[in-house]
Amino acid sequence: IVQTGLETAELIKYAANAFLAVKITFINQMADLCEKAGADVHDVARGMGLDGRIGRKFLHAGPGYGGSCFPKDTLALARTAQELGAPVTIVEQTIAANDARKEAMAARVIAALGGSAAGKTVAVLGLTFKPETDDMRDSPSLVVVPRLVEAGATIRTYDPQPSHARQMMPAGVQFAETALDAVEGADAVVLLTEWNEFRALSPQKLKSAMRGDVVLDLRNAWDPAAFREAGLTYSCIGRAEGNSGIPYSKCSRAPTRIP
Repeated sequence: IVQTGLETAELIKYAANAFLAVKITFINQMADLCEKAGADVHDVARGMGLDGRIGRKFLHAGPGYGGSCFPKDTLALARTAQELGAPVTIVEQTIAANDARKEAMAARVIAALGGSAAGKTVAVLGLTFKPETDDMRDSPSLVVVPRLVEAGATIRTYDPQPSHARQMMPAGVQFAETALDAVEGADAVVLLTEWNEFRALSPQKLKSAMRGDVVLDLRNAWDPAAFREAGLTYSCIGRAEGNSGIPYSKCSRAPTRIP
């Protein structure tokens, strides 16, 4: 037990969650760089995590953080710091980057559909901000799904615990009883939350149920090779070898010095 004053105790809580949010946002940006450079974010995260000063936790690339703590505490810390005249700009940038990432995930889905989602059916697997909860607070789905609806897509979703999600999704979003029901006749499948039952889905069964062949694994939960072998156009986060049809160029020269 660490005994402190009230101000220190509050800052410990905010600083700890803000640091983890920064760590998540950092690996998400490294994932974007990996796609451009032809690297694998899994290996980058594994290598970083072997350094005891960094550790391997919270280095999982994805569609952005959500939940009850990180969004609230980063905002509170940033606002408090601004009011006291000691801004924590790294946290401010983390908040902005995380918001932008959720928007970018919706744009990624639309790009995978050929640049237009109009008239397309998209199956979204997972709506909560993480598995094993019904918590929807600041979930990436609250940005991704509305953007796809605005772009003209028909959305069919499935989440193992959809109670809160039903109240928070846009009108017209369909809720299926099973993952395969959601996928039936879909032009694209988007994995937003890595529930274990989704990890176990057979790519062959997905391919048989779908009308199209586009799969976007935004949690890196599936095996790229298995999905390609099933005839699916598979893409994921930060793994160039797993992104069908996405060009990248390997770094072949020394980096330019940044002024």
